[in-house]
Amino acid sequence: MSMTQSSDSAHAANNQVHTYSAGTLVYEVNLSVPREKAEDYIDWLRGFTKEQVKKIPGFLSTMVFRQPKPYGLHWLSEEGNAKTYITVHYVIESQAHLEEYLKRDQPAVAAAEQDRFEFLVTSRRTLSVVC
Repeated sequence: MSMTQSSDSAHAANNQVHTYSAGTLVYEVNLSVPREKAEDYIDWLRGFTKEQVKKIPGFLSTMVFRQPKPYGLHWLSEEGNAKTYITVHYVIESQAHLEEYLKRDQPAVAAAEQDRFEFLVTSRRTLSVVC
């Protein structure tokens, strides 16, 4: 195995991406972040989400997305260009793992974000892939 292949394999192992097949459970968190804090938040979020996957039972992988301004949502559109919109997807092993997280860990996660960055999560939802 070449050095490049070894490096690529290590990178892939640290950045595992799950395919979304039927039955995949995704926990989605949507955030509205003040534009001036967005880059600091994304830098923090990159490490934070990976740590969540390592330490929370049933969390398999995570991806962070930057959204374009959500024009169709009037209550968000009123924010103008003052905000950056971010979506986090966590792929979770089962509904039971998600329920345990929501009961045990989620309040502390939300408090950490609020204390550090002084804004709240816009919305959360659970998605289950059907096809």
